[in-house]
Formats: sequence, C-alpha cells, structure tokens
Amino acid sequence: MTEWTKAAKLAAVPESGMRRVEHVGAQGHHIVLARSGGRLYAFAADCPHAGAPLERGALCNDRIVCPWHKSVFALDGGAVLEPPALAGLRAYPVKTEGADVYVDLQAPAPAPGLRERNALRRFAIVGGGAAAAAAAATLLESGFDGELHIYTEESEAPYDRTCLSKFVPAGEMSASEVPGLLPDLWARSPRLQMEHVAVAKLDTQLRQITLPNGREASFDAVLIASGSVPQRLEIPGADLGRVFTLRNVRDAQAIFDALSPGEHAVMIGDSFISLETASALRKRDVRVSIVSRTGVPLSRAIGARMGVLFRDWHEAHGVEFHRATAVRFEGESDVQAVQLDNGSTLPAQAVIVGVGVRPATQFVDGLALDADGGVSVDASMRAAPGIYAAGDIARFALRDGSGVPRTVRIEHWRMAQQHARVAALNMLGHEARYEGVPYFWTVHYGKRIDALGLATQWDDITVSGTLADERFCAVYSRLGRVQAVLACGYERETARLIEQMREPVATEIAHALLGCR
Repeated sequence: MTEWTKAAKLAAVPESGMRRVEHVGAQGHHIVLARSGGRLYAFAADCPHAGAPLERGALCNDRIVCPWHKSVFALDGGAVLEPPALAGLRAYPVKTEGADVYVDLQAPAPAPGLRERNALRRFAIVGGGAAAAAAAATLLESGFDGELHIYTEESEAPYDRTCLSKFVPAGEMSASEVPGLLPDLWARSPRLQMEHVAVAKLDTQLRQITLPNGREASFDAVLIASGSVPQRLEIPGADLGRVFTLRNVRDAQAIFDALSPGEHAVMIGDSFISLETASALRKRDVRVSIVSRTGVPLSRAIGARMGVLFRDWHEAHGVEFHRATAVRFEGESDVQAVQLDNGSTLPAQAVIVGVGVRPATQFVDGLALDADGGVSVDASMRAAPGIYAAGDIARFALRDGSGVPRTVRIEHWRMAQQHARVAALNMLGHEARYEGVPYFWTVHYGKRIDALGLATQWDDITVSGTLADERFCAVYSRLGRVQAVLACGYERETARLIEQMREPVATEIAHALLGCR
C-alpha cells in the first residue's frame, strides 16, 4: 500500500543539486532529494560504504558521487556503478503536490541488479581482498545463479585493508573490528563458497585450479585477484623478531602490540602506507623515525616539491626523517637497533619495512607474465579466454589527462575494486570496459587527502595552502591539461572533478572549481 509522507518544499531542492532531509516519517528516516532535468529522486541519505552524507558529494552526468571515497551511483534507481560501495542506494518513490515533495517510505526495495541467468556455470576467484569482494558482490547482485568459489590464503573473509595503516596501529580499531567487505546477505549466499587455502597452480589454458592437497577443480571463468606480497630486506638481522611488514590484520595487530608510548619504531621506506602508519603511531606517542634513500617522502609518486610538504607536516608532529639506507638490524631474538650506511645507529623496539611489493602470481601457469610478474589485460580485464585479472597484478591501458594511452600497474585499493567489477560483468557476458579515473585517499593526523588521477609526467604544479591548513589542494598539469589532483577539504569539488576527469580537463577548469591559482 502506498503511503505518502511529506518530506520538503520543492523550492528547497536545488535544480541540478541535492538536499538532505532528516527525520522524515514516523520512523525518522534520513533521505536525500535530488533534482535533475526537471525530475525528482529520493534515496537513503548516506553512502552504504562508510556512511558519508551524499548531499555533500556531487550530482553530475546522471550520477551521484560520494564525497568521501567517490563511490558512484546511478541517479535513475540508485544502482552502484563504481566502488568502494558494493551495494546500491535504497530508492524511494517520490512525487510533488503543489509546492510540496512527498516520498513513499514503505515501498519495498527493488530486486537487485541485472538479473542474469547463468545456471550450471562455475566461476572462481583467486584472492581474498578488495578485488575479490567487489567481483563477488557484482556477480551476486547481477543474479548469477551458478557456483562461485573464492580461494584465499587468509583465514578471514575479505575485509577493509585501508584500516590497517590508518586506524589499527593508532589503537582506534582492533584487528577484530576491521569491517568486512561483503554485505551480509551476499556473504551468506548459498551460491558463494569460500575456501581459506592457497592455490598451488592455476592452469590458465584448462581453467583448472590445483590446491596443495592435489585436489583439482575446473571453471568456466577465473578471476585472478591475488594481489601482491611485500618485499623483505635481504640484510643481516632481517629475520629477527619485531621486524614487520604490513599486509594483513595480523601484521597490523602485531605492530600495535609491539609498541608502547615512548618506544621507538623505525620505518624503512617512505610510501603513503609508511606515512599513514607513522601518523597512526604518533597518535599513541610512539617515537617514529623514517629511513629512506632520498630523505624526501613520496618523491617518486608525487614529486619532490609535494614530498617536502609531507615531510614538513610529519616533522611538525614529531616524526624524524633520515636520508640513509638500512644495512643491518641488530638484536638477539628481537630487533633492538638499526644500523644505517651513514654510520649512525637508531634504537628500535620495532621495525616496519615498506620497500614495495611484487605481484603474487607465482602459481599462474600457461600465461606469459610481465617482467615484474604482472598480468597484462585488455580494457575488459581479460588476460586470456576465460581468464581475467584485477588489482595489484593487472597491467592495463590508462589514458592520461591529455587522452594519451599508456600501460600501467596501479596498487590502489579502489582500483582493485574498479577492475574487479568490470571483470565480473564481462564474466557474465557483458561488454564492460575500464574507463574510470584512478583514486585513493590517505589519512594523516585526522585529515583525509583525496588523490585523483595519476601523474607520472607534469610540467606544472599549482599549490594552494599547506597540508596543515583546513583546505589544501595541488593540481598537476601537463600541456594545459589536468594530470592529477591532491586535495583536502574539497569533498564536493573533488567528487565533481573526478567525474569530469573521465575526459581530458583543462587546468583552468580545475583551478576554477577548487579556487586554486
């Protein structure tokens, strides 16, 4: 039975915009009203991924873009179009009477997805991370009714690895509190079988998986989403206790347990993960030293100019930087000190090594791998007939801000999800192509910084503010076109800009949108 409830005045909903309305109806629903092209839409107000208020995001190209992590939803119906959200928005019927807007909060939620019929087909996913979760969610949302098998070495179901460097070392979240990725309904699906076991061999020509116990299983299609493994330092003392890499929940919890306030952690490497972990440890007053060859963090990823700004920001919070190389870890059973090639020695109650990763593809047979172990795919994420790859291992064609294609391998959490959704749709027989924009977010000292695009070449960087300010942005450009953007405090602007960056964007447009000159 239709039950219309007054939600707002029509004049309060901006044309081509969104308006949040709280405490609607007897149950106090929070909804967001959107208007575009003379039509009204109503949805549950918060992003299903992390609860971001959608009205602070962007409405453009008939899409709603989440302000925090840039999930994308279809304006017509609320279906998820791009992760990290793995479920769509709850949509409500809406109408106008005179000057008022009414919604039907009692209408049943529509059946999900594309409703494919794939009886008797068998799909496999190798890996248990973000890509595996996104692929499984897409398949199940689309009504896949064959057999779906996930093989993962980890004992847990897919979980949110972004929390491992941001929150667990700070004590803001325990390992057991790291949220899972698969919605409960899909995680309990009888069509989904998850085996917590490594794959010994994947015969890509036969599409056959062999497990360590010799058991074999064949599939109609396989998605390789095995991610990467951290590189370890080959120096004396590397096998001592309390020398960590950070890749899973157990690593994150062990780092937390190993360090108390006032004790000293030495980070080997200056990646975003290392800096996030340093920030998290500083929240507990753990002393942190970062050792890298350049002494300027992130210089390869974002350039020396921006790297200096990150270094200054971290130094203001007590982090020490050392331009050096670790040559020895000293100690008896546990590490006690780190010897550097400049002759100095740093005391250490723990060492966290972050010197890069390599694709976990050692089990793949019958497929020519790239020199670094990656898997080359086309725009459909297809590596060979019936074989798809996603995430850290996938080398794919990406247009830069000038529209020029290049092949890249990007180790971003959201990129893995984007790849996996495309791969899953194509496993179902669609003709989906990766046409997204690289994006990740990083958190330091309570501030989230959005990184849009991928800048490997640029001829100008326009910077507004400092990282310590409430609002900060940097626009990387080449030949007058935007290559990448770093921004903090520009949620709505970056949500709009990431949609615009699907095509080449003039630098002046980004400057005007961000107010960055």
